[in-house]
Amino acid sequence: MSRLSQQLAASPENLQNTYCSNSDFTLMLPRRPQFGIFGTCVGQFVRQILNVGSPAFPQGMLATLLATFFSLVSGLAAEPAFLDEMDGAAPVLRLAEKSSFQVVSQHIERDEHLTGSGAEVVQLRGPAGESAQLSFDIPSAPVIAELSIAATISSNRPGVQIAARVVLPRSKDSLTGRSRELLLRGGSLSRGMPGERLQLTELPQLLSEQTRIARIRAEDRIDSREAYVTQLVFLVPGGSGVTELIVDRVELDGIILEYKSDPEIITASTESILVEPRSKPATSDAKLVPREILNLREPRRAASPIQRIIRWQGEPFEMLKELGFNAIWLSRAATPTELSEAQRLGIVLVCPPPVENLATLSQAEEWDHVIAWDLGDLVATDDLEQVLRMKQLIRQNDPISSRTTVMTCEQLSRDVSRTTDALLLGRELLGSDLTLRDFVAWLGQRQRLARPGTPLWTTIPTQVCPQRAIQIESLQGKNGNLVPAGGSYDQLAAITSAAMSIRCRDYLFESYSSLASPDPETRQRARTLELLNLRLRLLTPWLAAGKIAGGARSTVPGLSAIVLQAERSHLLIPITWSRDFRSQQELHTSGPVSFVVKGVAESADVYLLSLAGAERVRHERTTGGLRISVDSLPPDSMIMLTSDAQAFSQVSQFLRSIAGRASRLRRDVVAQRLQQLEVVSNAKSTEEVTGVKQLLARCEGELAACDQDLQRGFVEQACRRSLAIERTLSQAEYSLRNDSQSAESQVVTPLIFGVDTISEERHLQEALSRATTKTHLLSGGEFEDLQPLLAQGWRHKQLPVPGITSGVRLSPEAPHAGAYCLELEARAIDPTQPISVISTAPVWITSAAIPVKAGEIVEIMGMARVPEELIGSVDGLEIIDSLGGAGMATRVKYAPSWQAFRILRCAPADTNLTVSLALSGLGRAQVDNLMVRSLQMPRELAGRPQSEEQSRQ
Repeated sequence: MSRLSQQLAASPENLQNTYCSNSDFTLMLPRRPQFGIFGTCVGQFVRQILNVGSPAFPQGMLATLLATFFSLVSGLAAEPAFLDEMDGAAPVLRLAEKSSFQVVSQHIERDEHLTGSGAEVVQLRGPAGESAQLSFDIPSAPVIAELSIAATISSNRPGVQIAARVVLPRSKDSLTGRSRELLLRGGSLSRGMPGERLQLTELPQLLSEQTRIARIRAEDRIDSREAYVTQLVFLVPGGSGVTELIVDRVELDGIILEYKSDPEIITASTESILVEPRSKPATSDAKLVPREILNLREPRRAASPIQRIIRWQGEPFEMLKELGFNAIWLSRAATPTELSEAQRLGIVLVCPPPVENLATLSQAEEWDHVIAWDLGDLVATDDLEQVLRMKQLIRQNDPISSRTTVMTCEQLSRDVSRTTDALLLGRELLGSDLTLRDFVAWLGQRQRLARPGTPLWTTIPTQVCPQRAIQIESLQGKNGNLVPAGGSYDQLAAITSAAMSIRCRDYLFESYSSLASPDPETRQRARTLELLNLRLRLLTPWLAAGKIAGGARSTVPGLSAIVLQAERSHLLIPITWSRDFRSQQELHTSGPVSFVVKGVAESADVYLLSLAGAERVRHERTTGGLRISVDSLPPDSMIMLTSDAQAFSQVSQFLRSIAGRASRLRRDVVAQRLQQLEVVSNAKSTEEVTGVKQLLARCEGELAACDQDLQRGFVEQACRRSLAIERTLSQAEYSLRNDSQSAESQVVTPLIFGVDTISEERHLQEALSRATTKTHLLSGGEFEDLQPLLAQGWRHKQLPVPGITSGVRLSPEAPHAGAYCLELEARAIDPTQPISVISTAPVWITSAAIPVKAGEIVEIMGMARVPEELIGSVDGLEIIDSLGGAGMATRVKYAPSWQAFRILRCAPADTNLTVSLALSGLGRAQVDNLMVRSLQMPRELAGRPQSEEQSRQ
């Protein structure tokens, strides 16, 4: 009897109880539901036929039956190598060839879909007897017998067929000079029914037939060896009226893609690893690696844990591990001491490859704790060849073929994703005017621009960008090294949750200053990050082994939830999409909230999870799914739905293990925030802040009660008190900020972000209302004549974006003042080829350089009009100055009438100032009366540097 047969005969439960292992705790996964009764019956059947001495089964039949059985089981249990449920932020199908067909409409339908959270809908108009070709990019796959491509579609017209576009790398097309391409048609035609599954198989046979036909038609030599598939093509017939095609799901199977790694499925054990096991100290005789770390020189046996990476700023590695990070990102190649320390602590590193010592990688095992090579940031296409050479050198010298290469890129996502294994995405959100909805839409656009299936890593900003920190310091009149202000726990938790919408598994927490600094702001940031890591550890089973199962709507406008599924357990992650990041102010949802979830059994148990613990919540079956109601929704909470009591037991045990530390951290976070708000309120007169002081006094009493709860061990009660204090502090902060921001015509200043700069922001706004113009610095901002603009040094830059043409002109269309205004426009070259995503702003206008002195305060102001929202970008019209950079850009997304903008900057040193106008998407925008003026500030503004009082000579 074979070893596999012995295992099956001895343990029929191998087909029933499995779990997905990860470093933090184990989410028990029951028998896959698609096996059903079949799995149990087959287990009994196998035990019977494995008795080879039974006369009921002739000799030789055993092998046939076993082969049939395992074929059935693998067919039922296997997941496709590539899966796209067509529910992204923007459509991806495109008309492959110019023809008589026209795209009437194209969008993502969120209501009518069979899988995922949406489906792509395309409406075409074309003549009968012809077919439109709609192409969809898939990962490059070799043409082999096992390859299978399938799509789930619905159409109002029968006759839709799928085909594969195949590249022949050994054959050159004499007309194009590129590799020859063939279109392989096959499979059945659709019958015009909803939810039809079209499948394309036997591609080698189809390729052989098409190759013979191509050889007859072409004079060139055609070699079909090493052929690979690059696109799935939908052949859509035309006819009278409009043909509608709904694509719900695309699958690619029969091959193993490099970016796919499934979680380890092992026999269930009675031992719980919810609480992290104690790791033995490393010895010289054996290099012991904790469970959370992969032994990279061994075959990959389990899915990588979720990497919680911190940008290293000189902190001790041990301190970062205590904060909950399991990976550290270095800006240079790791030293032997750092490699040894990482091995001792059981953490992994991300760093640039040792370029000068690549040949030593194969002999040096200390590099085993580097999980990824950082290849830097690709700025221009000219650098792509150098990156390719580096990737080739790494492949030649690195003995660990599974080690990832990762790059950062904002513009050339497709090129970078074809060069490296993973793509790092991120934006400077803190302090910006972007909302969480904008961030998620931007992530979806970057995902569409990248190679399908590329693993995406997300950057989570923990502090404002350095340019914003410099501006805050300059406006305060401080010359010391000010620590950049950090984001709140709720803000960082919201950004992390939003990144889950693109199936992000690894997170880089961006840090600009050391977490080891003793100042109060840094200690607060360290507490925030430790809390965030505890939350990510709770999410690990769903992130590592689960999938996105759509969304759930709520009764609160702007609030919905991402739904993650791991076997029979679902997790709802609520997200308030209208949240912005202009300030540190917390956003709390008050009152009862209800969610409606689809595809969950009514018998499932429902729990509200937070770091304070778990509690059961009400639910009932209603139209459209399961309705879940909670009386209050903490900002970092989640909702778990499960039919598996053991799964909840594991989660509950994990929450109990961290409850003490989480409660203490939340208490310290609110205590620090209370202290900051007390300082702000004391700086104001008693009449102004009477109500605020009452709120703060109430918080002091609650904080004392929280301390008593912690002393008595009532950690859940203490955590709930901290949440109540947080809500009260948010009311107090809102009152303080609202008092400081009552004027509608306020200038946008960086001081608005922090709690400790509320008073300074108020004083600055008061001073600005009495400031006078000392000098007008910018010439040509009236945009009345083009030639003087060019003569003065204004520059027009057009970035080459495929399929897009752009331009700049002086428009007489309803200017704000004078006879003309500046108009920027970008449009598709071929209107029949819709463009849904734009990688970078195609057109820029930059002013002439303006010299400014250290400490000089300047105001940038003007009028802007954006008649319609731009297509393909969330940034709209961007006003970018060289002192603030792109991270401090002011955006005008939609303004049907003229809208004013005002930006305040302070020069930290003698330098030149430029102002750029960037059109980030398809459409047009207009600007008029652009001015840059030097301000004469009132002398009574305390703390202001007086260098701007010096007259400009």
